[in-house]
Amino acid sequence: MMHEEILRDYLRFWEHHDAEGAYRFLNKHFYVPALRFCMHWISDEEDAKELVYDVLMRVWQKGDHLRKIRNLKVYIFVAVRNAALNFLQQQKKIHTLSWDEVDIRLSPLEPDPAQLLISSEMIGRIQDAIDKLPLKCKMVFKLIREEGFRNKDVAEILHISVNTIDNHLALAMRKISEAIHLYTQENTESSIQKATTRKKPDKNAES
Repeated sequence: MMHEEILRDYLRFWEHHDAEGAYRFLNKHFYVPALRFCMHWISDEEDAKELVYDVLMRVWQKGDHLRKIRNLKVYIFVAVRNAALNFLQQQKKIHTLSWDEVDIRLSPLEPDPAQLLISSEMIGRIQDAIDKLPLKCKMVFKLIREEGFRNKDVAEILHISVNTIDNHLALAMRKISEAIHLYTQENTESSIQKATTRKKPDKNAES
């Protein structure tokens, strides 16, 4: 479903004065991805659930006053990000948080059907390459790959420029490509070595 359609369908509940239906719609479409995003920042699942619940409740309480927003999912993710940072600030009793102070937890790479054709070792190499990415770079990659956001959406969510998003994504793809290339090269060399070993003549047989 397109972002515009999601927002239109949500607002339709308010047009029909169906507040309960609007809340169910929010939970159905946004609770799970919002919680997954929140838990990149907040380690305690109960705290993360409470933050997401509060965000969705605030969005719901705005009723049909969201007509001017472009993308409801981006709007909710920005709100979750701000809520998570505020929570961490209160926990650490500091005024500002840098990216280095935020412990972002990334879930393991889960293979899609196409990746099932790839060996588990290669998937491990790819995951290792992702784990070694700089903090912001990992978050950008996850939001685009896992949540399906466009580059400009991620820029809005993380409050950085689209050009910076492009650079982070390019770095991530380069590191992943390098990992795949290295794995392929090692596999090829190993196969050649095994084939050469099998073809070596038996000196005893020759004599």
